[in-house]
Amino acid sequence: MNTFWQFENRWLITATLRMKTALSVGSRASLLPAGSDLPVIKTPEGVPFIPGSSLKGVVRTYVERVLRTLDGMNTQHPEQRLWACDPLDEKNRCVTADRKKELLAEAGEDDARFTGLIWQHSCTACRLFGSPWLASRVAFQDAMLANRESLLRLTEVRDGVGIDRDLGSAKAGIKYDFETVPAGAEFRITIVVENAEEWEAGLLLLALKAIEKGELPIGGKTTRGPGWGELVDLEVQHIGKDTLLAYLTGSSPPEPKDPAQLLRRFSEQLNGGSHA
Repeated sequence: MNTFWQFENRWLITATLRMKTALSVGSRASLLPAGSDLPVIKTPEGVPFIPGSSLKGVVRTYVERVLRTLDGMNTQHPEQRLWACDPLDEKNRCVTADRKKELLAEAGEDDARFTGLIWQHSCTACRLFGSPWLASRVAFQDAMLANRESLLRLTEVRDGVGIDRDLGSAKAGIKYDFETVPAGAEFRITIVVENAEEWEAGLLLLALKAIEKGELPIGGKTTRGPGWGELVDLEVQHIGKDTLLAYLTGSSPPEPKDPAQLLRRFSEQLNGGSHA
């Protein structure tokens, strides 16, 4: 697949995140005299939302854990190792800064060859979600609040205390409050994936299915209760290069895809063979 130079396909994934518990997605400290110590992030109109970067971080982290598990079990996709580096550790990245210089020297003035070498040495997660040297093929839109009118209040304020790790009790002098979005809030999620194969869409759906089942929290303070929800109305649509023009001109809608079928195809194509 020509991953970057031309349009091959586009996947549109939409769903609604329905919060079962409160949601804490923090912003900077409030500038209001009576504001919370840790307010939730809001639009200029004061409506809470979930930044696309927060959603991407949760999904990427989950996918990386799955990939490391598969790699440890010597499970791979046909002719391709499934693995994830540590993108936050320069020494343990799939392509370090020093490695990038070596590949650049190897490619010479051939930009296409250099891109190919970067791609070849990048892990599965970086190929999909991006790295310092590769653009991400997955874009997460900010998830906007979808049921504002049905909520009694947009935010709530909770009390928090610092914990003394040695004593296991509240630490004196460290009390604060934090703002949350109440349980029952619904956020509309939209994910756009460019030039991905079916199995890559299936890999991404693994994380979304975990959220759908209420097993993957969003935001902060998740060990204290906030951040647990479920995905509903999960839909996947596909636009191929043969239907691109019809889609852009509005004469043909995207092709619906069954998320369960994409997950099955991803699972069926895996094997337990060894890799180098």
